[in-house]
Formats: sequence, C-alpha cells, structure tokens
Amino acid sequence: MNKLAKIRFEMMKNDRFIRVSSSRLPGTPMPFVLNSYLVYFLTALIFLFSSELLASAESDYKLGMESYRAGDNAAAVAYFESALKQGMDSIALQYNLGSSYYRVGRYEDAKKYFNLVNQTEAMRDLAEYNLGLIAIKEKDGSLAIQYFNSVATTGKDEKLIRLSKKQLNALTSSRKEDRWTSYLSFNLGYDNNISSVSGDSVLDVADSFYDLFASADFLITGKRMDGWLAGASIYGIEYTETDTNDEYHFALDVKRTMKLKDWDTSARLSLSKSTYGGDDFQHIARLDLKGRKAISKRGRVYLRYWLEDISSDNSIYDYLEGWRQRARVEYRNYSLNNIKQVYYELELNDRGEIVTSTDTYDYSPTRHTIRAIYTHIITMQWWLNGDLAYRFSDYPVSSTIDREDDQWKLTLSTDYRFDRTFKFTAKYQYTDNTSTVDRYTYDKSIIKVGLSKLF
Repeated sequence: MNKLAKIRFEMMKNDRFIRVSSSRLPGTPMPFVLNSYLVYFLTALIFLFSSELLASAESDYKLGMESYRAGDNAAAVAYFESALKQGMDSIALQYNLGSSYYRVGRYEDAKKYFNLVNQTEAMRDLAEYNLGLIAIKEKDGSLAIQYFNSVATTGKDEKLIRLSKKQLNALTSSRKEDRWTSYLSFNLGYDNNISSVSGDSVLDVADSFYDLFASADFLITGKRMDGWLAGASIYGIEYTETDTNDEYHFALDVKRTMKLKDWDTSARLSLSKSTYGGDDFQHIARLDLKGRKAISKRGRVYLRYWLEDISSDNSIYDYLEGWRQRARVEYRNYSLNNIKQVYYELELNDRGEIVTSTDTYDYSPTRHTIRAIYTHIITMQWWLNGDLAYRFSDYPVSSTIDREDDQWKLTLSTDYRFDRTFKFTAKYQYTDNTSTVDRYTYDKSIIKVGLSKLF
C-alpha cells in the first residue's frame, strides 16, 4: 500500500471531528466543525510531492554527473537541464551545465552559465578560464587573452594561474597581430557653463552639444608591444545654440613600443592642429613617454612624461604660446570586482603674458593634481565609476595680480558593455573652481550619454 492509500485508510478508520465553539451572542455565526485530518492530509500531500520533486532533481543531477564523467555529454546536458527545470539552481549545477554545453559545442549557452558562475567570487577564476577557452573556440584571440590575463594577474587559484599563463604564451606566440585598429565614440550632452566663467559673466551660457572622437593606428613593423606604429585622430565638439565655443583637433603621430626588462614602454611623437570657434587656434608638437611595470600580482605602477611645444595660430591666444611639461606617477590595483587608481601629476609651464584691461601676468602656472578613480564591476556588462580630482594652480605673481586656483572635479559614470569592444556610457561631471581672482571662480555641470566602439 503506498503512502497516499495508507493516509486515506487511516482517515476513514479514525474519522473524528473537533468542534470549536464560543459563547454565542446575538448575530454571531454558528459554531463550525473542522476536520483535523483534512489539514494533516493536505500538509502530507504537499510535503510528499515537494520531496519527490527534490529527490527527482537530485537524481537527475547525479545521473548528469555520471554521464559527464563517462563522456556522454549529450545525456549530461539533458539530465542537468531536467534538474534545472525541476527547481534546482546551485552554482555547481550552473558550472556543470556550462561545461556540458561547452563539450557539445553550444558555446552561447555555455557562456550564459559561466557568466552566471562568474558572479560568485570563489568561482571567478574557474569561470573566466572557461570563458577564455570558449573565446579560443570562437576564434576571438583578443577576448581569450583578456580572460586569461585576468586570471593570471588577479586570480587566487595557483593551478588556474599557471594554466592561464600557458594559454597566454600559446596565444601571443601564434597570434597574428592586427595591422589596423580603430576607435570611435559619439556623445550627446548638456553643459550649464560652456565657457567656464563666473556666474555674473555675460558669457555664462548653457547649451547642449555633441562630441565625436575617432582614431586609427597602423602597425608598421614588429608587434604592438614591441614595434613601430603610426596613427591619426580627430576630435570635435559642437554646441547647438552657439558656435563660438566649437572645437576641432586633428593629430598625426608615430610611436615606438618596446620591452625594457620588467617595463612595458612607449615613446610617441605627435603633431596636432586645432580650431576654436571656427578660427585657427594653435598647433602643438608633443613628446609622450610611458612606462608600466607590475609590482605584484594585482598592482601596477605607471609613469608618464609629456613635453609640448605650443604655437599660436591666432594673435588673440598668443599668451598660450610656449612650453608645457607634465610628469605623472600612478598606481593601479586590479581585483576580482574592482579597479582602484590613484596618481599625482606635476605640470610646469613657460608660456606668454596675458594682458587684460585691469591686469597683466604670465600665463605660466605650476600645477599639482591628485586624482583617485574607483571602478566597481557589478557584472561583466555593468560597470560603475567614481572619479575625484583636486588641482592646485599657482601663477607667477605680477605687480597687478596674485592668482591661485583650487579646482575640484567629481565624475560619476556607468558603463554597459555589450561586449569587450562596444559600450554605452552615461556620465555626470561637476567642476568647482575657486580663485583668488573673482572672475576665474566658477562651477559647472556636464551630463552626457554616448556609445563607443573598438574595431
């Protein structure tokens, strides 16, 4: 006799009723009769069926594991899918289902479950390693390198770190370098103070805008990490209501990259031409030196130096002509779900003299900047960014002016990454500049959204 029949028999044999009553008052309902065994029956029924479902899911999961170990991957997929449909939803099931999909060549399904597993920190190394294997199968070497590099540099599992480094060596030694790469971004935005002037100025104008940036580079010889490259770029911003603040920048460059012991280095020489408000503005010759070194599994040090020779193409802006030097030291830390960056930058200027109706002084500030950036990786698609910078500017003292500026800049943004090359960004930026000269005190807010694509 099965469980349900036994329960039904016992209820018929011992049929009793419990009468629940209270002192009757006028208008109160009649006492009611409750069959206690009906409650017991329903409870037992629910328990019985839920237990049977759970047992069935666990049974299918075990059968899936047996099939997986035996190499019967199609059967493993069927059993794991059955367990999932019956309500089992564990990390182990997600991982084994992803592995089974990978074995039968269902890579899109495998990626779905490995990305779910990737959200559990303890399983991230294993998930990203498998996502790298899928990228190899899909012939996406760049993405595979990205996943294996993540495990090799931020992982905790020593075995997976070794395997990832082995995959990286194989990929980099056999991979054919892309001769051309290009980048494109487009944004729409709103700026409530397009001229960055004090609130009582007639130039304190708000306007919407769009901006566009495009760049391309060509590998002349060698490899991208050790070779010669040539590049070109264009940037433009145009406002809706006024064209006096429209800007365009055009640049050509040549770059040499090389490995110097533990340092990845590059030297870039560029020439740029810019316009402002539709008129010629300036051209700049720039030398840009960079170095990067790993100091721990997750820590990187970056060094950078710029030297710029700035020439004016418009007499209105002759005071900007001269030399500018900048030097930066930066530290970055990469962990499983966040990236932390902090840097200090020194800027020295040897520019011209600015003359106004009220004062005269050298436009050659010494600037000190401290900046911290925190990126939180919610999922592989959603990233949040917080960016806070402070800059102190000290201008040479003249007989008519002693100018010092304190500037704070806060930027908050979120990225949605459709894939490693294509993303949507929404950004808010607030700037507060306080100066010892009132006309240079201002604040401004910029909001913009846009798309960017790496080709």
